[in-house]
Amino acid sequence: ENQALVYFSGITLAILDDAARKTLLAAVAKARAAGSLVAFDPNYRPRLWRQREEAQTAILDALAVTDIALPTFPDEQMLFGDAAPQKTAERLRKLVGEVVVKNGEEPALIAASGTLQPVPAVHVAAPVDTTGAGDSFNGAYLAARLAGHVPTAAVLHAHRVAAAVVQVRGALAPFETLRAAFED
Repeated sequence: ENQALVYFSGITLAILDDAARKTLLAAVAKARAAGSLVAFDPNYRPRLWRQREEAQTAILDALAVTDIALPTFPDEQMLFGDAAPQKTAERLRKLVGEVVVKNGEEPALIAASGTLQPVPAVHVAAPVDTTGAGDSFNGAYLAARLAGHVPTAAVLHAHRVAAAVVQVRGALAPFETLRAAFED
């Protein structure tokens, strides 16, 4: 039987008013209670929020109904003042069972089962366009986790897919590029 997955991001939260945000989070909590896995990328974009505190509150509310958090370190540093990816991982693992802190070309940091584990990124000598790198990482990570891979293996898949995506212009890489990344 396939596991149901709910995925959303801080951009979704940012474009909703308070009432719609509450409705969304209630629906997510209901899906989670019914057995869905919930994944959330805080994806903080300051220009989409009226104030930083509103973003902090909404994102913490979302994390309260999340099973897998997929934050990006520079966003978390900007929003919560985390000094290092380890600080982001330690803060979030108190709220969420599985956390993967993305950090561009730096290693991703997995916080799960009480451990912190760095997983080196795939080096891309000359990235063409980083648009969509985080989203492609998230999609590949979640696909690998749903297919039964442990977090470390899922991050390796995700790094390869993100590396393939940054080597083409635009947010969408050709399917052949992505398939090659998954088959490595």
